[in-house]
Amino acid sequence: MSDNTENLRQQLEDYEKLLGVLQSLGSSLEVKTILQQIIDAALSLCSAQHGAIMLFDPESHEIAKTLIRQNQADGELLDHYLNTLLSGWALDHKAPQLTSDLTATFGTKQIKARYQAITSALSIPLEWRGEIIGVINLLSLDANRKFGERELRLMKILASQCAQFIANAKLHEEVFAEADRLRQEVRDKYHFHGIIGHSPKMQTLFALLERVMPTEGRVLLEGESGTGKELIARVIHYGGPRKDGPFVAIDCGALPANLMESELFGYVKGAFTGALRDKKGLFEEANGGTLFLDEIVNMPLEVQAKFLRAIQEGEIRPVGSTQMKKVDVRIIAAASVNLRAQVEAGKFRQDLFYRLNVVNVSLPPLRERKEDIAILANHFLKKTAEKHHRPIKGFKPETVAYLENHTWPGNVRELENVIERMIILSEPKSELIIPDLLPLEIRPPALESDTTVQQGKPSPGVKTMKDAYEKMILLEALMKHDWNQSAAARELEIDEKSVRYKMQKFGIKKP
Repeated sequence: MSDNTENLRQQLEDYEKLLGVLQSLGSSLEVKTILQQIIDAALSLCSAQHGAIMLFDPESHEIAKTLIRQNQADGELLDHYLNTLLSGWALDHKAPQLTSDLTATFGTKQIKARYQAITSALSIPLEWRGEIIGVINLLSLDANRKFGERELRLMKILASQCAQFIANAKLHEEVFAEADRLRQEVRDKYHFHGIIGHSPKMQTLFALLERVMPTEGRVLLEGESGTGKELIARVIHYGGPRKDGPFVAIDCGALPANLMESELFGYVKGAFTGALRDKKGLFEEANGGTLFLDEIVNMPLEVQAKFLRAIQEGEIRPVGSTQMKKVDVRIIAAASVNLRAQVEAGKFRQDLFYRLNVVNVSLPPLRERKEDIAILANHFLKKTAEKHHRPIKGFKPETVAYLENHTWPGNVRELENVIERMIILSEPKSELIIPDLLPLEIRPPALESDTTVQQGKPSPGVKTMKDAYEKMILLEALMKHDWNQSAAARELEIDEKSVRYKMQKFGIKKP
């Protein structure tokens, strides 16, 4: 009777400990923390000296994570070899293993002499939805406390519950890791140093952006169409303090006045015919982030007044509503014409111009940064060749010379489109872009000589083509070796001094 009472008391204590462990596990969503809690609980419940958890990929059964807890004074008996041996048996048999003789279980070849101090071993699979996702291994070194039915029963209960906690934690970490990866991918895509440009004007622009990005000041971007104003706006947003907030863009030239007001400020149900429900405006969508207004010069004057109040007071009123709403938005505006001139012509509100023009960023046209054309062309070539599955690796020197000789009224956007056009029209197995693929406005057909073309536009001379070729191969060598000048010099079989001289000659600067 007393033995039964003692057994019942022991079981009650064991279950109370298990309940405490499970309650503790339920409060965590980090895999590492949960594994630590499980192994600590297993060591305590079974009075084990060594313990470990090994997690597997359910599909490949490859080891995904290992956590070992052991008494360092006893030496590292539960090393990677023994841990893998025990886990492999449980994974293969899909069953627990309790043994007091490792040699008899695995054979003398498998069990080394150093493992003779182990008096018993217990391995319990962690099963989730029919798949074994891990194994708990325990070792006892005490001849008077070998594992038995009690330890096997407790570990089966613990394992049955722990598998779900681990699976939930892994899913939680994967979801958040993917979200972080996507956020980082967006930040990297629009990170300041991802902008391509080595010319002095671009270096000046980069220096200005370095000062602007950490702030929340309003920015006015001015530059010709195709110079990358929206790209710069995204760079400022994703490099600044609001990078985790939304980035919302609107083209002010794409909407009539009546629609622009409702797009910016939203509307309430019944505000006008067709307003069947409340709709958030872009100000609300961008709350906590950045609102980018492209071609703001096209914003109608009647909307400009309401827009000015919104950025002055930090509040908006949806169309048809009598209630004001607070908004916290950073404004970045862009114009492809001189906005100050539009103010002087009475086509844009002066007070709104001063509100927007806290920091003015002027984007240079491509014709004023010819040093960047070859670099940009190579960048677009690699990206577009991969997109269209073409084996193209570069340009013929004459092609680069023509590209650098063009004025590019459409700027970077035009250059990207020209590169894509040439890749599409190239021969399927061609590895170099030839000048014949260039549009006529860039390379008009020759008349009687190689130096005269239609419309009186000269084609590149021999020196120009030679310089273009030298610049191209130098750029490729530098980029290939991550701008290591010594490595580039070795590949080109010239000395490092010549590399520095040519970089200065062609206006090439390390990004």
